[in-house]
Amino acid sequence: MKPNFDLSELNSILKFEYFETYSLQRGAEYEKVIHEKEKLYNRLLKKAEQSKELELLDFQLNNVQFLFDECNELHFSAKKHKRFYLNESEAKELIQIFKTKTQSIPSWMCAPIYRDAIVFYDKENCITEVLNICFSCEFIQNSNKDFIDADESVYENLKKILMEFGHKINSDK
Repeated sequence: MKPNFDLSELNSILKFEYFETYSLQRGAEYEKVIHEKEKLYNRLLKKAEQSKELELLDFQLNNVQFLFDECNELHFSAKKHKRFYLNESEAKELIQIFKTKTQSIPSWMCAPIYRDAIVFYDKENCITEVLNICFSCEFIQNSNKDFIDADESVYENLKKILMEFGHKINSDK
């Protein structure tokens, strides 16, 4: 099992030129597409023959989904909300949230559904890090799929700032 990393110790997210925020896996349009994929998956499953399409559907429906897949393709439901540069107040606020010392780590027993993400870029417009965030389970995973430990207060502060950016965050809490 991979070790967890502490959010406040991840220097890669503190060294960026700009960041963008994304929402994914939410909304009526997404639900409609997933419903159609489930119907197709069930039809293919009844045929009892393996196919590339069945494998892909199985992966999309029965595995944790991230903003980017293994081929660095953006999730089909992803929608970009905002971009902020390092010198903007929003970026400074985000950095302060990330510097929060981890004292109390949430421990929910559910699997994450990543509906929000933050992507960090360098001066050459290359991605330096991706944080996939589940506010329901209070999990963060990076682009390497490492779990990132963060204090409970980080989730509340991230939720607040992302909602200011236009994210429609609904958590079970």
